[in-house]
Amino acid sequence: MNATFIREVLMRLVLTVRSNLIPSPPTYNSAHDYISWESFSNVSYYTRILPSVPKDCPTPMGTKGKKQLPDVQLLAQQLLLRREFIPAPQGTNILFAFFAQHFTHQFFKTSGKMGPGFTKALGHGVDLGHIYGDNLERQYHLRLFKDGKLKYQVLDGEVYPPSVEQASVLMRYPPGVPPERQMAVGQEVFGLLPGLMLFSTIWLREHNRVCDLLKEEHPTWDDEQLFQTTRLILIGETIKIVIEEYVQHLSGYFLQLKFDPELLFRAQFQYRNRIAMEFNHLYHWHPLMPNSFQVGSQEYSYEQFLFNTSMLVDYGVEALVDAFSRQRAGRIGGGRNFDYHVLHVAVDVIKESR
Repeated sequence: MNATFIREVLMRLVLTVRSNLIPSPPTYNSAHDYISWESFSNVSYYTRILPSVPKDCPTPMGTKGKKQLPDVQLLAQQLLLRREFIPAPQGTNILFAFFAQHFTHQFFKTSGKMGPGFTKALGHGVDLGHIYGDNLERQYHLRLFKDGKLKYQVLDGEVYPPSVEQASVLMRYPPGVPPERQMAVGQEVFGLLPGLMLFSTIWLREHNRVCDLLKEEHPTWDDEQLFQTTRLILIGETIKIVIEEYVQHLSGYFLQLKFDPELLFRAQFQYRNRIAMEFNHLYHWHPLMPNSFQVGSQEYSYEQFLFNTSMLVDYGVEALVDAFSRQRAGRIGGGRNFDYHVLHVAVDVIKESR
């Protein structure tokens, strides 16, 4: 009892102290270097923690420093490009890396049309838009409209996301991939990596499983209530996994982290989340990616792995989870650990930050 009480007191302290470091209301965005209603209310913008360098400063970094910033490609080649694979010191595996990428793509959706200061995501927090779609039209295409469930297909006796033929949503696959081989999920870019479609499949199965449990418990509920309640449950499940497993692993804390909303019920706390542009830049953890991908006795190069539309079904969920959990991810910090296949991402982030 005493250990539980102490854990809850410490967890409450961690949450309140860290939340107090975040400006509320949000301060700046890419258009405004001062407090404004637009920065606060327009969630199309990423917020910003730091103001930009004033336009009348003599150098790109302010009043001191060189007149010209170094070439981005040179920086990437000298400081970021991997010479040899450096494994993550915490023992992180690539299943963690795919979880990170899958999870963060619900709120990191930089707008190509509007520019790097804008996000296409309607939510700035854990709303599972990457599972259900970030707008109502996409959600409706993905829903079965029966028993609260999402659409699915059965392949080799196992449940997978539906094809684009079955759920007519835009998915970004290379030209020439037929609709029946494109899996339809909430986030349009998840066909890029089998690891992302793996987690999409796991959450699809979990959603439909929870729907069955709720229907049995509440036989009078209609499709809409079953769907909406299940989504809330999966949001709670996601946050619990992120705090108690994902953040726990990253933090190195000896304190066992705990997800319990009741810890803050009587505390003054800002619940409205906003994603900062700086956070978006820092969360590009591509050094986690290995030089190649090992599944059983087969080694896959990036060329063989990217947009591999059959790997998930060929191996199955259990085999891929096993393989990805055994393969070591790369070290995030310290430099010189970007595989050359993903170095362009770092280059783009540097350009955006400038």
